[in-house]
Amino acid sequence: MPRVCKVTGKKTEVGMNVSHSMRHTKRTFLPNLQKLKFHSDILNRDFSLRISTAGLRTLTKHGGLDGYVTAKPVSRLTPEMAAIKKAIEKKVGKPETPAKKPAHKPTRSARLVKKVEAKKAVA
Repeated sequence: MPRVCKVTGKKTEVGMNVSHSMRHTKRTFLPNLQKLKFHSDILNRDFSLRISTAGLRTLTKHGGLDGYVTAKPVSRLTPEMAAIKKAIEKKVGKPETPAKKPAHKPTRSARLVKKVEAKKAVA
């Protein structure tokens, strides 16, 4: 079983131990993984997840498993979390996307052109 957090995607990293004499030896940095069960109120079932403590704080911040999964887009979720989101959307239905705002306000030169045109129209 790979040591990977299901929420944050943290995994084992490789580094070096450096002694006082500056001798380098390889070592691994393991994520602080905990095996915990989370209950989904929408799906009415438990999910056993191996998550890091940072992932636990993230789930707590979003109000649990359902809140986290529904708040994030599928592209930002790990495959396991994406499967949970897909099951929730299947049961509840996809939420409506809000209307898009304009990308940016007009540039300074575009505003100046409008002012000049307005002055010409008045004169």
